[in-house]
Formats: sequence, structure tokens, C-alpha cells
Amino acid sequence: VGIEWRGRPGYDWDWFVNPGFLPAYTPAQREAIIDEAFRLFKDTFGYYPQVAGSWLMDIHSLAYMSDKYDMKAFCVCREQFAVDAYTLWGGYYSGGFYPSRKNMLCPAQTPEAGIATPLFRMLGLDPLYGYDEQKYTDKIWGCPTMEPVWGPGSNPDVVDWYLDTYYKNPCLTLSQMTTGQENSFGWDMIQNGYRMQAEKIAAYRDKGWVSVEKLGDTGEAYQKAHKITPASALCATADWTEGGHQSVWYSCANYRANLFLHEGKLFFRDITKFDDRYTERYLTEACSAWDARYDNLPVVDGRLWSKNGQNSEMVISRPVKAMTCIEKGQTLEVDLLFSDGCHGLILLSPKGITAEACGELIYTMGDADADLTVSGNDLRFAYRDFSYSVSTNGLTAIDGSYRFTGEEGIVRI
Repeated sequence: VGIEWRGRPGYDWDWFVNPGFLPAYTPAQREAIIDEAFRLFKDTFGYYPQVAGSWLMDIHSLAYMSDKYDMKAFCVCREQFAVDAYTLWGGYYSGGFYPSRKNMLCPAQTPEAGIATPLFRMLGLDPLYGYDEQKYTDKIWGCPTMEPVWGPGSNPDVVDWYLDTYYKNPCLTLSQMTTGQENSFGWDMIQNGYRMQAEKIAAYRDKGWVSVEKLGDTGEAYQKAHKITPASALCATADWTEGGHQSVWYSCANYRANLFLHEGKLFFRDITKFDDRYTERYLTEACSAWDARYDNLPVVDGRLWSKNGQNSEMVISRPVKAMTCIEKGQTLEVDLLFSDGCHGLILLSPKGITAEACGELIYTMGDADADLTVSGNDLRFAYRDFSYSVSTNGLTAIDGSYRFTGEEGIVRI
């Protein structure tokens, strides 16, 4: 299409974002590249592609493909920070979502604000250790995903845990993972883990526990069932490392949240707000760097804001022994068994988070790259020149932390 290839000498493909990925080009150049790729595909196979995927894509390209070619599904890399050149941080964690027309990683809050093709995450991320990687275990070799080239994805016992976690626990709407590995590793490195996974997946299919299908079929069914992004959950109530950890991820069109249990301490490790007005960095401008970053609006970021002796977290003030998850429509009920034998309840719903009989929730922002001011019961944030807020029904500031005190034993966020 008349664009000079800028790859480094000696590379027949270049994994740097600039020049190997669509965001490295102007919007007009992206459209030209897409049209030529789709033309070649149709000349070869007789029809246009119905699915497109890449480690990274930008929302201009996704919207262009969705609008012009009536796509059934897209897929991008799992949640990760600075792995190779690709950061996707603060996105919809599992299942699928309709992206905002301003940000590839952000669900739209209305059909009008989003594209008509759902986006799915690749690689089958570990809901316990995929967020902080080596922080809570030293038993992971390689990436904490289902990728068959790495330690977890090549270990039959861990793969059993992945399949049980994704497909036997509450998920609200859809639990989905992709199989396989990028070609650059080569078949010799992939074959043993991939064959083992395929046999286990086939056994799950034969028992009626999973449906094995092409991503386009998943996307088409999703489009028929949902006009706006539904809630989804990924609940890890067992720990394959036998470390006693539990982790619950909840995602909906408005936010995502992660409850994590570590040695009796239960806390929100991550809360990220979704706003379809928040614009990605590459909507109109080409990425000129070797790496790229996509994100959303952080409230709690236990990975990136916990540094220099400060933690970013929201802690349930009572010691917890275990969590149990129950589906109630678009709401995930998390029953808490406290160390004293009593019970509490956390409700994760599209409207927000509710904690009943849990005591106070203690919020510390950490060493953040966002600004925070407090007005009454509102926490008001500014991140990348974008303003957003979180409201509660009772807030007290004490010693550098904020205590969500609620009313009559109930905290609402």
C-alpha cells in the first residue's frame, strides 16, 4: 500500500510495536493495511475474515474492521504489564466485552458508545498469580497462563486446576479461554504441552463441561445474547501452589474488581473504573515508541501503586478464613467466613460494591501516579487529565488512609 517497512535489519518480522503493529501507523495507513490484508484473504479463501486478533490492536482499527467487514470477534493479549513491549493494564479481565469507540481496552457503557463486535482476551490468565506474578509464589516458570510452552501450561496438574477454575466455578455469563501459542516458539517447544491440553479439553468436552468452538462462533453467539457488555466473574477458590490463596475477579461494563485472600488478610487488590469517554493514546496519533500502553482509570492498583513502602489496597478490617462465590444474575455474592466463625457478605454488581457485616473497609492509595481529593463521601481522582470519582455512604480520613465506615453495618461503594 505504499508504506515503507521500518523493521530492524535482520528481522523478517519485528516485535517492536513500532513498526510491527497497527498502532504504529496513522489512522489512514491502518485502514489501507487492513483493506489490503482483507483483500488478500478473500482472494485466497473466497470470503472476508470474520475474526482478527493480535497482541495489540487500536480502537480505530477495531472500529474500522467491525463497521466495514461485519466482524464476529476480535482477540487481544491477556492482562499484562510491560511484557515484551506490550502493556494492557486495567481491562475487562475474562469473558468478552464490547469496546468503547475511544479505547480498545475499555467496555462501552451504551451500545451507541461501542463497536458491534465483541473483544476477547487470549492465553488463559492465572487469576491468582497473573496479576502480581512472582509476588505471592516462587513456583512459576515463565508466564502464569495456559500457554503450553511455559511451566504452568505444560504441567498436567496445573492445567487441571485452570480448567476447573474457569469451567466449574461461578462465571455469571461466560468463561472463555483460547488455546495455543505464537508460532515463533516452534513446534518442538509447544507440542508436548499442547497435546496434553488438547486431550484434557476433549475430556471436558465429552463430559459436557465445555464447548470447544472457533472464536467466530463464540463471538456470533455473544452478539445474539448480549447487546451490551454483561458481567463476568473468574473465581479461584483453590490454590494450585497449595499456598492457601483465593482470588475473585469481577468485571462489568462499569468497573472491574479483584478480591484477594493472603494469610487471613482479604483485600481488594485492584479496582479499576471504566468510562467510555476515556481515550486511548493511539486513537488519532501513531505510536512512535517501541512499546505501547493501554489502560483505564485506577482506584486501587496493587501492582503499580504499591511501591516505596506504600501499599495500594482496600482491606476488609476483619480477618478472613475463606471465600465462597454464588451467582445471582449479574451479581456475584461472595460469602466471607471470618476467623471467629461469623459470616459477612460482599456483593459485586454492575451498580457497585456492597459489604455487609464486614466491618470497615480501609483504603490506602499507595504511591500513585494519580491525584486524589476528598469531598464529603466522594473520592475524586485525576489521571492523565481525566477526572472521575468514587462515592460511598460513610467516609473517614485517618492517618493517611480512608475508612469506608458505611451505615448500620453496610458499606456501599
